[in-house]
Amino acid sequence: MLKIFRSAALGFAALVSLGVAVASAAGVPITAKSISWKTKQVEMTVEYPVTGNKAIDAALLAFANKQVADFKAAVKGAGAPLSPDIGYYLDLKYSVERNDGQMLGILFNGDEFLGGAHPGHSEDAFNFLMPDGHQVFLGEILDGRKGIQKLSAIATAQLLKEIATGADAASDADSVKNGAAPYTDNFKVFIWLPSKLHLFFPEYQVASYAAGPQETTIDLAGLKDVIRADWRAPAPSFDCRKAKTMNEKAICGDAALARLDRQVAEVYEAAFRAAYDPAEKKKVLDAQRAFVATTLKCIGDKPNACLTKAYTARLAILTAPPQ
Repeated sequence: MLKIFRSAALGFAALVSLGVAVASAAGVPITAKSISWKTKQVEMTVEYPVTGNKAIDAALLAFANKQVADFKAAVKGAGAPLSPDIGYYLDLKYSVERNDGQMLGILFNGDEFLGGAHPGHSEDAFNFLMPDGHQVFLGEILDGRKGIQKLSAIATAQLLKEIATGADAASDADSVKNGAAPYTDNFKVFIWLPSKLHLFFPEYQVASYAAGPQETTIDLAGLKDVIRADWRAPAPSFDCRKAKTMNEKAICGDAALARLDRQVAEVYEAAFRAAYDPAEKKKVLDAQRAFVATTLKCIGDKPNACLTKAYTARLAILTAPPQ
């Protein structure tokens, strides 16, 4: 039986519409699919949408398969539950947040228990440009560091009013300021709406676990001066106007490679901030320096393939689950 803890973990919202639905005449049809696994003490359901668009469906299926693989690996590592009444589970659902012919926005909400004091909750979001289904990330929508800094300032101000003010405040000023600091990974879960940016924050990021996940919406009018004109143009971690080396110029000429460069920089920055011990910080820094050194070997007539291989390998290391 999986009854202990579960009612609290699933109280966030009913977020999935089963069957086939079309959000608007201009949107794509959405068909619900799921992957299930059940034993006496383990229960898993991972739901994901299918649209008929190959690019979108490949991205969403890859995400769903990774959640399944990660959960099964975690169950194997956790061993048998301590009690027959407290089983392990993963319940991942989705909601269609936008589907209007210009963009498709999908939000995933997951509840998971693998032992410990309480269940965990996760949120992941996908934003696709239509009609081709090109996935877009916040670092490609907003203009570099200044874009993230402006978003951070607006989000912090709103969250301070919404959850860190008054006698019944769900959080405090320090938690909000730290969780909404100007780093791209702080805002990685978002849905870009026609006139608003909907931001989602997991437990602990801007409030305590007891307060639950938090969210806020920002008027796009406040960001208009930091929204890039072309979201498909290369958006690496550095300013392409200042690109000098052969590798930098190669990255600035390849949107996919630029995305890898930015993602590696963002994940590295998060890992460095999370390493509180000086020795651990040095380890993270040394590994990044070693990676940068390997990219210098890519200098040549056609560096793109070499750089792509190096960045892909580095990103896999940086995002690998802790052992």
